[in-house]
Amino acid sequence: MAIIKMRGDWKQLAAKFRLEPADIIDLHFGPRDPCRSYHEVMMDLEMMVERNLITAQKNRRPYLMFVHGWSTSRRGNTTARSVVRSFMRSKAATPLIMRSGCVQHETVFVAKIRLPALDLHNKKSSE
Repeated sequence: MAIIKMRGDWKQLAAKFRLEPADIIDLHFGPRDPCRSYHEVMMDLEMMVERNLITAQKNRRPYLMFVHGWSTSRRGNTTARSVVRSFMRSKAATPLIMRSGCVQHETVFVAKIRLPALDLHNKKSSE
């Protein structure tokens, strides 16, 4: 199943999915370090998206929201929005998210986290 596309107030999505403040990752960092190339910053952003998804999975958080903004890529340019969307379509995201539960909004992306099954056998033996 494909990613769901939505419009409207993204804050309603935060409420709908009962996101806690830690579940909302704001990708607006302000001015970037002038010593780092734009390409390096975008690569760091992709790694940050992946790290946050892994952490959410480990913490058994059902959803994670990335606030990426409106800007769209122009020929030869990359934006936070395009980095997030591209990563969510990548093979690297497959073990971390359930695409059928994800929401692609104009200004945010809500990732449905693929939660690992609970190992009840090991839980009992460790108690």
